[in-house]
Amino acid sequence: MVGSLTELSVIPFSPHLVSATGTVPTTVLSYSDYISRPEDHHSILRFDKGEVEKSCRVVIIDDSLYEDEESFNVTLSMPMGGRLGSEFPAARITIIPDMEDAPIFYFGNTDYHVDESDGYVEVQVWRTGTDLSKGGTVTVRSRKTDPVSAEAGVDYVGISRNLDFAPGVTMQTFRVTVLDDLGQPVLEGLEKFELVLRMPMNGILGEPSKTTILINDSVSDLPKVQFRDAVYVCNENSGQISATVYRSGDISYKSTVRCYSRQGTAQVMMDFNERPNTDDSIITFLPGEIEKTCVLVLVDDTEHEEEEELRLVLGSPKSESPFGASIGSQNETLIKIKDDGDKAIIRFGETKFSVNEPKEIGQVSVVRIPVLRVGDHSKVSVVRVHTKDGSATSGEDYHPISEEIVFKQGITEQYVEVEILYDIVREMREAFTVHLKPDENMVAETKMSKAIIYIEETNSMADVTFPSVPRVVSLLHYDDIDRSRDSSPVAGYPVICVTACNPKFPDYDKTGSICVSENINNTLTHYRWLVSAPTGSDGVTSSMREVDFDTFFTSSKLITLDSVYFQAGSRVQCAARGVNSNGDEGLELSSPIVSISIDDGMCQPRVAGTVGAEPFSAKLRYTGMEETDHPNLIKLTVTMPHIDGMLPVVSTRALSNFELTLSPDGTRVGNHRCSNLLDYTEVKTRYGFLSEATKNPEVIGETSSYQYSPSLRGSSTLRFYRNLNLEACLWEFTSYYDMSELLSDCGGTIGTDGQVLNLVQSYVTLRVPLYVSYVFHSPVGAGGWQHFDLQSEMKLTFVYDTAILWRDGIGSPPEAELQGALYPTSMRINGQGRLVVNFRTEARFRGLFVFAHPASPLTSMVMCPDHPGITYNLSLVRNEPTYNQPIQQWTFVSDFAVRDYSGTYTLKLIPCISPPNLEYNIPPVCHPREPLTFDMDIRFQQVSDPVAAEFSLNTQMILLSKQTLWLSDGSMGFGQESDTAFSQGDTIYGRVMVDPVQNLGDSFICSIEKVFLCTGADGYVPKYNPGNFEFGCLADAPSLLYRFKIIDKAQPETQARSFGNVAFNTFLAVDDPGALALVRQPGSDGFRIDSSALFQVSAGREWFIHTIYTVRSRNNANRGIGKRSLEYHVMSQQTSLLPKGQHRARRSANEVPDVIEDIGQSNNRGTNILHIALDRSSQQRTSPEREIFTKGIIPRELNQKDNSDDGLVLIIGVFVGLLLTVLIIIVVVLLVRSKRVKKDVPKKSSSAEPMMTQAISDSSEV
Repeated sequence: MVGSLTELSVIPFSPHLVSATGTVPTTVLSYSDYISRPEDHHSILRFDKGEVEKSCRVVIIDDSLYEDEESFNVTLSMPMGGRLGSEFPAARITIIPDMEDAPIFYFGNTDYHVDESDGYVEVQVWRTGTDLSKGGTVTVRSRKTDPVSAEAGVDYVGISRNLDFAPGVTMQTFRVTVLDDLGQPVLEGLEKFELVLRMPMNGILGEPSKTTILINDSVSDLPKVQFRDAVYVCNENSGQISATVYRSGDISYKSTVRCYSRQGTAQVMMDFNERPNTDDSIITFLPGEIEKTCVLVLVDDTEHEEEEELRLVLGSPKSESPFGASIGSQNETLIKIKDDGDKAIIRFGETKFSVNEPKEIGQVSVVRIPVLRVGDHSKVSVVRVHTKDGSATSGEDYHPISEEIVFKQGITEQYVEVEILYDIVREMREAFTVHLKPDENMVAETKMSKAIIYIEETNSMADVTFPSVPRVVSLLHYDDIDRSRDSSPVAGYPVICVTACNPKFPDYDKTGSICVSENINNTLTHYRWLVSAPTGSDGVTSSMREVDFDTFFTSSKLITLDSVYFQAGSRVQCAARGVNSNGDEGLELSSPIVSISIDDGMCQPRVAGTVGAEPFSAKLRYTGMEETDHPNLIKLTVTMPHIDGMLPVVSTRALSNFELTLSPDGTRVGNHRCSNLLDYTEVKTRYGFLSEATKNPEVIGETSSYQYSPSLRGSSTLRFYRNLNLEACLWEFTSYYDMSELLSDCGGTIGTDGQVLNLVQSYVTLRVPLYVSYVFHSPVGAGGWQHFDLQSEMKLTFVYDTAILWRDGIGSPPEAELQGALYPTSMRINGQGRLVVNFRTEARFRGLFVFAHPASPLTSMVMCPDHPGITYNLSLVRNEPTYNQPIQQWTFVSDFAVRDYSGTYTLKLIPCISPPNLEYNIPPVCHPREPLTFDMDIRFQQVSDPVAAEFSLNTQMILLSKQTLWLSDGSMGFGQESDTAFSQGDTIYGRVMVDPVQNLGDSFICSIEKVFLCTGADGYVPKYNPGNFEFGCLADAPSLLYRFKIIDKAQPETQARSFGNVAFNTFLAVDDPGALALVRQPGSDGFRIDSSALFQVSAGREWFIHTIYTVRSRNNANRGIGKRSLEYHVMSQQTSLLPKGQHRARRSANEVPDVIEDIGQSNNRGTNILHIALDRSSQQRTSPEREIFTKGIIPRELNQKDNSDDGLVLIIGVFVGLLLTVLIIIVVVLLVRSKRVKKDVPKKSSSAEPMMTQAISDSSEV
């Protein structure tokens, strides 16, 4: 201030905005640079007297924003007491930029490494600082290093670009392209160039502002070798195989690598020459070479081998380059060696052969056919050569062959010879073929496996024929054919074809010499039989049809025809072909047709002219030991009446498709293992219905003519008919089976039927299904047979004495089904017991039968006067699409069920006539006529189940001392029984099993559930007799001294572990790893216990072991799962309700304990008891005082305490001590009284919860 300084001067001043922003007078705002001074009294500067200078303070705001240089003015105004100078009335304040707020640009790393093959490198540039609210820019440039290493345009693409950072962005990434010398890789080593940051805008450069990019091609351009392909395939006879190895990378250097072999299925020296992993296997690449071959020499032998493999592996790469060489990912290849050239091939030498037929009888021509083997002949090959008919017939024109040709080692050629025969028929050229089957050893392959043999004919010969036609007579009249000339063969007995060369022929005295001159051998005659159905009631006969199917016991090509092939009224004819002594067949002659007698028969039906099902009986019986020939087996007997022409079939499997079932084919052997369909040589069980015997031993006296002649009827036929009592007209089939066979082979089942005989006995039932069919031959029937099928079920009940079976899954019997047939029909009883009849009709007019027709008010119907209350439902099942006598299939079903359906059934069918030349269409176009009436006699009854038989199923419980016997199957006996005495320390082995003598196989499973130990007081022997209120060891009683439950399968936590301080060590067989052999045996179970604990009682006390076990059928068995006991829960509840020291009341003498109430049908339980003999010869005698319990006390739980008894004893002792000198007599009395108390109270025991319940407990269990 200039001027007078004696006065007070006041000068207001205020700042004025230029580029800096001030604040409002009251508050400081964001983004302001300084605090304003307003033009008011707050901004006055006072100069006191003598003051020449004052400071004007303006506050500058330091923010975090990056800003350029800013300024504002401070102005003086309104002076008071002076004036403003003209030189500086105002001042400008400049705020220079704060570099600490400037954003900083820098690289993320000081250097970056990149492989030359990567193509580019990514580089990060960061921007950091306190103010990034504005955008920023920085320039990135590339430059060479000093000295020069990588060059732009050669090793990389130069760069000079701006990186723009938007507000808030902190990092930018950019790429620099790296150039790879792909066309001609050159290994250059490590090269580098630099990137620098320049010209930052809105920011400054930080560190690092320079980064180095290092380019490395020592991996990508390194010389690299590998196989071209992963797999190479070659043939063994090619001699060698070359695997291509190629090199990549810098190939300007010399490189080497090892190519060595590793054998697989191909073996060194046997299949190839080894390339070892040494320098001998080196492959060398000269500069510039990119491919080389690794050659493997193969060993070619003459033996055929399957495809073999080995590997070629590359290793130990080397190069003259400073960085060496490497191996690529394909460092090994698989070599597969095939041996097609050595594969054995078997073929015919030629495919066509020609041979002349012999010129005279007895001569043969032989054609030799070579069979060649090429390729490997070091192994044995077996091929079958067989002939096949063409125009030439085997047996007539040539001898058929089917033989094996064996090519042994080294054999390359074999010959097959086929004999060509001379026949009597003039023929042109004939041919047949010879075929090769594949090699049975599957070594060689067959090619050209077919050859054609041509037979050239040269001459012919005359036919052989019988002098007269044969005759058909009954085998009953075979010895007197003349007498039967005018009579028909009887029904139910075989017929025989008598040729003119048979000595039995009536005119043999005339024809015999001719047969001799013609050289006819009658024993070689070939027979055929033709049969027709019986003549109908209208007199219409059916055509003759050849019987061309055999049965399992007889043939239709024999001199006799069995009676099953015809019925009463059937027509029969035989055809015989003569054969000379050389085996040449002649002409065939047919006999006159004969009709089987309707009036005469061996076993005629009760109602003439009818066939059907008759009642039969079936029985099952257990033989036991009394039948010495078949002991301990189940005898199955089926008895059924015989009707002429009937074939009885018995099986335990359902019968169907009788064309196959009765044929000699082996199908029936697998399906019907328990049936009379199997000859004795085909039976897989021990016995069968058919035996080797050919005559019934029960038939006494004379038999019918040739009834048991094996030469005329055949042995297999006689073995079947031995079961027929022809005099009684009764079949009886008997066989014997054990239980396993009935279950596994015969389809039987075993199950409990819920019947309990009494407290300790139950029933178990064996059920065996039985199917019985009455089969008759029907020339017009489907498959040639008509049949009446019956079904039943046999039951055999076992009474089981020592255990009660658990009730598990009772199988219901299958539905009874009855079938029958009538021309060729079937009759059966359906599941509702209704009659079902199927029949066929054949219209003898042009047209067909219809059920109904719109032009007629009538319908076809079925009625039976013998059953007027039953109606029938008739329906047409199938119709041939023709009007020319069509065959139609019908069925009718009764609407109700009765037991006996026998009677005469009237069928009224509506015929419908079709005009001539009209083709069949649907619906049929025809004209109905009046119904035709057919009377059908039916005899059919429902058969009830056979009555079940009963026998006893026994079990055994034994105690053994030897583990080997315990684990054995008992087939050799056990050598010792339960009278074995056990010494201290011995292990007692207990075993329960179904009696093996009964031969029940593996049908049952026995399972032990609980085991008890007990000993009686005062010599008492525990018995199990619930009727006399004696329950063995199962329930507590005053007569028992000790009682333990030592095994409980369901609740092992409740069983006693020790007696005193000696453990029982009890184990069930199922819990004992060493008893696996016993567990696997059906019908057996066991346990073991240490005998040491039993020797803690004095001599004279006898131990008894009481076992509870179950026996169940194998199908229903669930071994190892016991039923939960109630004892543990009941006792725990009752004990908690009793006050301390209070005793439960004793059980009354006539009260049945719960343990016995649990035995019976509702709980399915049973029991057995046995004595344990102890050998005390090696033990010190235990005195009664050393016993754990005093003699004669009532058993109760060992772990119960009674403090009141101990107190009583203590009081008595004190009282006696005080009065010894006075009350000696009283002391004696008190001692006697104390003894009585001890009988009721056991002392404390350290055993862990043995199963010993109080006498008053109601919680006993089984």
